[in-house]
Amino acid sequence: MSLRALPGGKPASEPNRRILAAGAPPSPSVVPLDLARHLEFGEALVWWGEKQTMQRGPIALAAGLAVIALVGVTLLVPEFWDQPLAGLWQPLAAICSPLAFALLREHLSRRAVLVTDTSVIEVGMDGRGARLGFDNVRRVRRDLLRGGLRLEGARAAIRIPASLVDDARQAIASQRRGRVTTRAELDDPTGWLP
Repeated sequence: MSLRALPGGKPASEPNRRILAAGAPPSPSVVPLDLARHLEFGEALVWWGEKQTMQRGPIALAAGLAVIALVGVTLLVPEFWDQPLAGLWQPLAAICSPLAFALLREHLSRRAVLVTDTSVIEVGMDGRGARLGFDNVRRVRRDLLRGGLRLEGARAAIRIPASLVDDARQAIASQRRGRVTTRAELDDPTGWLP
């Protein structure tokens, strides 16, 4: 018997998206090894998704608003540009602050989310993971800084980016279907957790 190295990557015959469990949304093909390392032995992966790139929409909207504000200042108060640079940077920083916030928010929201048969796993771009069991979720809140949702438990918190919220909910619902649960201690004003 001889061993030979096979080229890495996704085989050409592999579909771009695949359904890993009944009722779960399609996942983007095979889970990468750096994400699979966060799974426990024998744990069933139901769905996974990741936000790797910064979405252009919020950034373009914030940049457009900054340009509109600067054009408005130029047309209505042209002498604004005659002041010295020491006094000019503060108003310009205030006008451009929504753009800086949109860039920061998109950068911080990049992460992967894995839903297993019993828990949700978040893996940040630095490779650190956090795990929260379905039955250990105590609070569900909107994540104002990063966008999306924040699931809080007694010892862990999971952040789900806005682009992955619907698929993550569908994957969790596929695993909780038919289970009797009492959620008296759950604080979920959004009604997101199935």
